[in-house]
Amino acid sequence: MRKKLLSISVLFILVLLHPDGTFGQGRSVTIKGSVVDSASGERIPYATVSIVGTSIGTVADINGYFFLRNVKPEQTRLRASAIGYRSKDFELPDSLKESTTVRLAIPESPKTMPAVEVTGESYVGGAKVAGTTIITSGELQRNVGMFKNDVVQYVTQLPGVVTVSGISSQYYVRGGGPDQNLVLIDGMQIYNLSHAFGLFSFVDPMIVKVADFSTGGFQAQYGGRLSSVFDIQTIDGDRYNYRAKGTLDLLSSDFSLTGPFSSGGNTSFVLFYRRPLFQDALQKFYGLGLPFDFYDGFAKATVESFGTGHVSAEFLTNADMISGSNSSEPDFRWTNNSAAVSGSYLVGDQYDMRFSISTSTYKAEQLPKDAQYLSYQLSEVSSPSLYAEVTSYSIARNEFNIGLLFNFPTYNYTFTNKYGTVIQQSLSETEPQVWAKYNFHFAGGLSFELGLRSDLQRAFEDLAGEPNGYIAEPRITLGYDFGEPVSVYATCGIYHQRLMNLNDENMVFTPFDVIAPLPEGSGDEQSTQYVLGVKLNPNVLTSARIEVYYKDFRNLVAVNRDKVYEYENDFIFGRGEAYGADVSFRYDAGESSYLEGSYSFSRTTRMFDGLTYFPRYDLRHQLNISAGMQLLRKFWLRARWKFSGGLPYTPVDGYFGLAQINPHNLPDYTGQALSSQVLFGSLNTSRLPGYQSLDLSASYDFEIDPAHFTLQGTLVNAYNKRNVFYINNITGDVVYQLPTIFNLSLSWGI
Repeated sequence: MRKKLLSISVLFILVLLHPDGTFGQGRSVTIKGSVVDSASGERIPYATVSIVGTSIGTVADINGYFFLRNVKPEQTRLRASAIGYRSKDFELPDSLKESTTVRLAIPESPKTMPAVEVTGESYVGGAKVAGTTIITSGELQRNVGMFKNDVVQYVTQLPGVVTVSGISSQYYVRGGGPDQNLVLIDGMQIYNLSHAFGLFSFVDPMIVKVADFSTGGFQAQYGGRLSSVFDIQTIDGDRYNYRAKGTLDLLSSDFSLTGPFSSGGNTSFVLFYRRPLFQDALQKFYGLGLPFDFYDGFAKATVESFGTGHVSAEFLTNADMISGSNSSEPDFRWTNNSAAVSGSYLVGDQYDMRFSISTSTYKAEQLPKDAQYLSYQLSEVSSPSLYAEVTSYSIARNEFNIGLLFNFPTYNYTFTNKYGTVIQQSLSETEPQVWAKYNFHFAGGLSFELGLRSDLQRAFEDLAGEPNGYIAEPRITLGYDFGEPVSVYATCGIYHQRLMNLNDENMVFTPFDVIAPLPEGSGDEQSTQYVLGVKLNPNVLTSARIEVYYKDFRNLVAVNRDKVYEYENDFIFGRGEAYGADVSFRYDAGESSYLEGSYSFSRTTRMFDGLTYFPRYDLRHQLNISAGMQLLRKFWLRARWKFSGGLPYTPVDGYFGLAQINPHNLPDYTGQALSSQVLFGSLNTSRLPGYQSLDLSASYDFEIDPAHFTLQGTLVNAYNKRNVFYINNITGDVVYQLPTIFNLSLSWGI
């Protein structure tokens, strides 16, 4: 493996020396700038910019910035468009300079038709990205579920993503555990998204601009996790007007205020806050933990620079406080606090530079009070980081990225297993990582991306001959566009991870994640992934995607829950594999109706200590269908039906009596009563009944000048299907998931 990685590294360096190939094309100019919302000045991610009457075009980056290279001086008419916006043409000066900076402002539109993908001589953008879904604020408005203001609830409806209950913000992606999901909010690492034991998350759509969610095969700029990436970008705020928004529902209330610092149109701020309305609202979901309380806060300030750059400073905080109703139930406390200064600039005629300095802290505690059988548990992670990236468009039709990420995580945890053995540790680490990737776009629709990511510490260990090091993580993507309506792509890559979750993956319910570093000398967890996909776009209203995948997990680490004596190991090691297929389709008529759905088949296995089993999140089959129709212009009806296979569980093979022997009175032991003991079968060899639920919502938009309102009613589990959550093997009691529940919300804006 070491020789292969060295060979790929050498090949990658040689590829970077590929000549420009732009000779003999005559005089050309570069057009650069940003695409923004004409009403607010907010930059629009992934907007399309093209030269009218030609096939030359590009797609703006996640910050709304773009480059158009090799434009002829006489080509002076631009067209900008984006999802949720009206297309607009712009006339440039008749005689363009060698480098021209523009700011393209386009108006919002109620239509949400998919953006047109532009290809041509000067196309700038990545090769086909496997398993990636771009989530816009408009998409989030379609979410049908108990909690309207929850981005993660939308993610759990995507193909390849499963949960172990009908409503949960803890998700599993293509056979990976919850600790294998990387979550970034403006580059800040988030270690726990959950409120209320995972019933919903703290990511509110009100502050989300766009999010990229990747279920696997993600590119070289992401690392440190094995399964998925959830990259969330927050709004910058309105640069021209002061605006306020809010939502009231039966669970919580939220409020946001945005506007400019000054009248110049180059500054903006965002303030956001959320609290529960009724602290006992969750008693219907869980029998413990009263009263319940939480809060979310977010503040951000942004300064724009001549349409080619910006700098932002922000702070994100949230906390949960759950008190046990009596002395036998523990209290729980957990907090997330994150801060960052970040920016992005277009430099010269060919460079896009981004940077971020951030820190994130996660702390969770179980406070046992007076109960002797409960223990104190602590999970604390602090992770300052430094990030920088440069993208070069100097080579015609190609794109080169290079970047670095320095993390300085500190872990502190205290954990007690079922035998009362305490496992605790405090550790600080340094994780210096660099990456590079190169996109090629050949004639005839062929695209190719070669990427390398390296943990410098692990690379030095490998060069020093240590067994747990590795040179780099190669990632390769190959795509071919047959033109409308078919494109295909394939990707493979190697991924590593240096942290773990101490929670038992087979537990029915976990109050919070106990995050810990991997044990010293164990090496990193690793996965190798292969993805093959097909995209279909028969017309502008319809799209579909099919992906098949295989994941090979190695050197997985789990806590030794059977440890009794000090000389026994704290951790055990194993491996796993996952394979499956995801199919999704979408029909979108914009402002009148939509229909979308997905089907996922998956099979996941784990192997630890000679035991092969299916983990609790191995659902096999999952089907989601969503539909919406607009009536009377301001009235929407939406529905979502979900079906999934049953959760694995461990059956009971029988019972036996155990004599309670008194060593001081052995002759009388035969007359003592026998205690009933459970004889369990093989781990997770049985399955609960399948899950299904129909969720309905109706919303109505109206205005009371100068404010606008949306009144929405939601019915969860409309036909009251009794979905089994788990079966108590000791008593035989069956615990069901949510019954039919109604929620009412009122959103407003001014």
